[in-house]
Amino acid sequence: MENIQRQHKKKNKKPVYILGAFLLLFGLFISVLVRPSTQSKALQELETSFSKKDIEMVWYKYKADLYQDEDFLYATRKKLSDLKLSEEELNECISWLPPAPTSLNVIIVPDLSRRITDTANNPHQITNDLLVLQTLWKSFVDFSKLKQDTKDKLIVDVTDIDQAKGQFGAVANALQFDLSNHKGKSNRLFFTDDLNKRFETSIKKMYQLAKDKPLGADYRFYLRRYLINHLKKPTLFDNYINKLVIITDGYLESENKPADTKIYGYGKAKNDYRSVLYPAVEIGNVLDVITMNRLNIPIVNIDLSNTEVLVCEVNERMTGKGYDFEILKTYWDDWFKRMKVKKMVFIQREQANNVTAKAVGAFISN
Repeated sequence: MENIQRQHKKKNKKPVYILGAFLLLFGLFISVLVRPSTQSKALQELETSFSKKDIEMVWYKYKADLYQDEDFLYATRKKLSDLKLSEEELNECISWLPPAPTSLNVIIVPDLSRRITDTANNPHQITNDLLVLQTLWKSFVDFSKLKQDTKDKLIVDVTDIDQAKGQFGAVANALQFDLSNHKGKSNRLFFTDDLNKRFETSIKKMYQLAKDKPLGADYRFYLRRYLINHLKKPTLFDNYINKLVIITDGYLESENKPADTKIYGYGKAKNDYRSVLYPAVEIGNVLDVITMNRLNIPIVNIDLSNTEVLVCEVNERMTGKGYDFEILKTYWDDWFKRMKVKKMVFIQREQANNVTAKAVGAFISN
């Protein structure tokens, strides 16, 4: 009888145990819901951070859990941008933040001087240049078209201020292609057939105008006055790679310009350094001779640390006697390396156009 009573009491308490377990689980569930998440705690700490060091400490504190959390990453970048940091401080922050989306910024600057009408030294030069430009455009399109919400940009510019006026200016305006405002939709929709035709028509018109009125190509002046405004610097929200393409025979001989805008003089005995430079090609110490004679092209105060440079269609003249190419290459390499360029590519004028096209395409895509 007592056993029956004890079993009955246990049965009566069973619902109490079940209810207790339920209440315990329910309480744990509610505590999880109301407990601040890792993200919310991190965002709250960012709100009360008012220095670069404070923000950096919050970032490293929650980095392991929130490295790929877009809200936390955006809030961190936004908080840093509100501090109005110096360029040095900004670069330091960029170094420890995850890489921002990278966009391509292509600046093409063809030499529209008399080289394009010099059929003796540069036969079919306009045809060659147009092929290079078409290849650059196609490579840019291929690089960008499968993406979305990028800030890729391509422009074709002129070096001479006189060329930039009037009709040249109008053509140059038609040769600027910026995807910054093409948001929320595929880049495929940006690159229409009409845009391709606009590019092709505009470059042909540019060369026709240059053929009628060729002028000297002062690249040193261009770098100082214009290029500096076209280069893009990395920010907390965006990364850029600048690619500068210079289409030239390699000779710097701007008309009515100071001597330091030229590579080296011809014609006047006191300015003709071929007598020392040509033997240097045979010996292999061209740069030493250039530096010893203080012939280096003066640098421009410009930051090229995030810029890759391609100099193409370099072609020595018949008077170069097989020496000028090495001399020109040394001059350009030395000039840009002293300006801390990220990468330098130097392509001579090839006999086969497809070789040039392949090299130019690789420069844009890599």
